[in-house]
Amino acid sequence: MILKNAKIYTNGEFQKGILLIQDEIIDLIFFEPSRNNLNTLRDKNDDAIEIDCGQRLVLPGIIDIHSHLRDMGQSDKETFRTGTKAAAFSGITTAFNMPNTIPPATTSDRVKTWMNKAKNNIYIDIGFISGVPEGINEEEIKRIIELGVIGFKIYPLKPLANNDWTNQSNIQKLIKLSSKLQFPIFIHPDWPSSNIYKEKLSDINIQKGNLLKIHNKFHPNKNEAKFIRFILDNCYEVIKECKLPPEKYPIIHFCHVSCKESIKKLNNFYNGYASIITYEVTPHHILLNYNIKLENPAYGKVLPPLRSKSNSKFLFYQLNKGDIKLIGTDHAPHTIEEKSHPFFEAPSGFPGFETYLPLLLDKVYRNRLQLRSFVQAAMENPAKRFNLKRKGYIKENYFADLIIVEKSKDYPIDSQKFRSKAKYSPFENSDLSNRLTSAKIWKVFLRGKEINVTNSHPTGRIVRM
Repeated sequence: MILKNAKIYTNGEFQKGILLIQDEIIDLIFFEPSRNNLNTLRDKNDDAIEIDCGQRLVLPGIIDIHSHLRDMGQSDKETFRTGTKAAAFSGITTAFNMPNTIPPATTSDRVKTWMNKAKNNIYIDIGFISGVPEGINEEEIKRIIELGVIGFKIYPLKPLANNDWTNQSNIQKLIKLSSKLQFPIFIHPDWPSSNIYKEKLSDINIQKGNLLKIHNKFHPNKNEAKFIRFILDNCYEVIKECKLPPEKYPIIHFCHVSCKESIKKLNNFYNGYASIITYEVTPHHILLNYNIKLENPAYGKVLPPLRSKSNSKFLFYQLNKGDIKLIGTDHAPHTIEEKSHPFFEAPSGFPGFETYLPLLLDKVYRNRLQLRSFVQAAMENPAKRFNLKRKGYIKENYFADLIIVEKSKDYPIDSQKFRSKAKYSPFENSDLSNRLTSAKIWKVFLRGKEINVTNSHPTGRIVRM
């Protein structure tokens, strides 16, 4: 297949070009092509398919390093088919899946069942992140690693396997295993709050206040920063105590970092450890704040919470200048029924796949966000950080995971058109300009096969480390 008359992303900019896709990979690329270049590709083009891109922009497929595809025990919220179909129509060609399934994916048998359920049911490539087995059992961790998981997730607010992640010995045991076995630890950073918050929920003033702002107070910035500091201190202590050489450093990744205090702590720790400590930021923490007006505030309820306007501006600034290296959606679908419960009883999380590229690429179109910063955080850096071979770039001999996008007239986010089962969004019907976008996806390819078409078949693969 040939893509011609395209503007192809390369080295931070778009160049006119043509490319040939053969046997799942990008076989040849010509920039500023001549007629002879096109003829060369035609001579090699086995399937004789040519697509005229009409000067549209061609980008690498997005790699979303944080999503919840549900299914196992939660198919009412999402299934592998609905979730990955939503991703395919969103320009996401690879995603990592988190382990808060029912039952939690914290044993090798459960992880194997989870992976088997995905086979023949995923429209994009999926990497699996396991929970940590009870007791931080090394032999069970090894069995899970043999299945090819990307890493292990810890969630201190409600541990999946009864491991107390505020306990220093537990954290150090896991950090030492990360060093020994060289697997990433994915961390939800939030120090558990006391029960005093639950006691306050009956307060009538709380019920009448800005519920999203109150939710933020119940999970304040300082709790996130405190847990990050706790992990960093223990990481440093293990490195020094065990006299670890750089090649044996533990691998630490913080999920959905949401506030200035956390990023400052991380940046201060980076000297000498930038290769092992990374973090992601979500599009909603970059674009939204707790002052948005929603018909149902629970549609904006998420953990970590939406923060202040000044905080979201800080995150956007950091992304724009290239200091935020990774983005993850934290796509976390729930049913409309669940989200219709009273605010403090409704679960946290909302769908993130189908608003990701349209809203951030719109900022690029409006010259508010640097193209290079967006592509690096969404595509290139995830591939480099997690060693995803032949992904993240438009290069010869790389997989043909591609998005073709175009600029349109402004249009609103419409959750009723989502492929996800979760048909609601805090970006819809809000009082913010973020509900509008001018970025549209034309075609999405996974290894050269178009996947954003209604009658496509699941051709995604499990990404194994």
